[in-house]
This record gives sequence, C-alpha cells and structure tokens, in this order.
Amino acid sequence: MKLYEIAEFTQGAFTNRLETLSSEVETTKVKPLSLKEFNETLGLSYRISNEKNAEITVPNEKLVPQLLTDTNSLILHTHTQKVALLPEKYSGLLLTNNFIKIQLACDVDEAFFEWYFNEHSSIQKQLAVLSEGTVTSLLKLSHLKELEIDLLPIQQQITIGKIAKLKKRKESLMAEKSELQQMYIQQKLIKGMNNNQSHFRRK
Repeated sequence: MKLYEIAEFTQGAFTNRLETLSSEVETTKVKPLSLKEFNETLGLSYRISNEKNAEITVPNEKLVPQLLTDTNSLILHTHTQKVALLPEKYSGLLLTNNFIKIQLACDVDEAFFEWYFNEHSSIQKQLAVLSEGTVTSLLKLSHLKELEIDLLPIQQQITIGKIAKLKKRKESLMAEKSELQQMYIQQKLIKGMNNNQSHFRRK
C-alpha cells in the first residue's frame, strides 16, 4: 500500500509568513521545533549551536493544531529523511517548512513506524532512489505520500515498537555513560596537570 492510504500529512510553515508584529489581531508566542530537539529525540548528535530557536508571534487564526507538535504524530525532517515520535516535553512546538507532520491511522503503531521508516531496508532503498542525482537530499511531500509501505498485524507492530523503544533507550544511556566517562577522564587529567604544576612551583 501507499503511505497516503494510512496517513494524513501537514507541511510545516515558513515562519516569515506566519510571524506578525501587528497589535490589531490576537496573537500567541510559539517556539519553532529545532533540528537539535529532533535529533535529540532520535539519539543523534548535533553540533551546530547557533540555530535560531527563539519564540515568534503568530496570529491565533493561523496557529492551527496541525502545525504544532504532539505525542501522537510522527514528525519527518525533509533533509535528513528521518521521522521521530517526539516526547511530551517537545509538544506544542511550531513546525517549520523543513518538517512534515504524519498522522497515522489508528491501526498503525507510531513507535513501530518510527523504527520501520528509519531503519527498514525497503524504505531506505526507496529513499535512496529518490535522492539519486540530487545535490542535497530533500524528501518532498509528493514523494513521501507515494512510498510503498508493508505493515505487519497491529499486535506485531506493538511488540516491535516496544523493542525499538528499549533499544533507543539503551543507546541513549550508553551514550550518556560514555560522555560521563570522558568528562571524568578529562577532570582527572586536568587535576593531574595542576598537581604537577604545583609540585614544580614548590621546587
């Protein structure tokens, strides 16, 4: 089946088209979803620290629920071609034009689909074909809708989804452990260096 048969899609908005400085309409301040938060959800590293992620002022009439993140929808980043099921702490963020919201049918497990889309060879092969001959990989909404999807029965999806969640949690904890070990070693090296400098000064 095609993905459009089991999902609804919302393309993120251009912030410069949404933002307003007018005092004549009712507005809400909202924070856009950043690639840093997206990658953090997937356990991916993110090195760019100067990405703008400040709140913008949007007219209430343009701030439809479909443009905001939630815990029931998958979010696709069109450049990395990955999807993420965002945690509660990242709910209510504005989707910019680099993101697409995917709302799946009730008989599709979101955790399973995150794993299936990001890691299954059948999806990766289709994405590779779509990226052939392009300078930068960018997954268009029209291509996303036409992806061939092969789903398992819902109970099997749920089981695989739970395993995928545990795998991601383990990888996150291992990365955190490695980072703490590196910090500990760094502190020991600095302490040893300082002790040696103090020893030479006394001499």
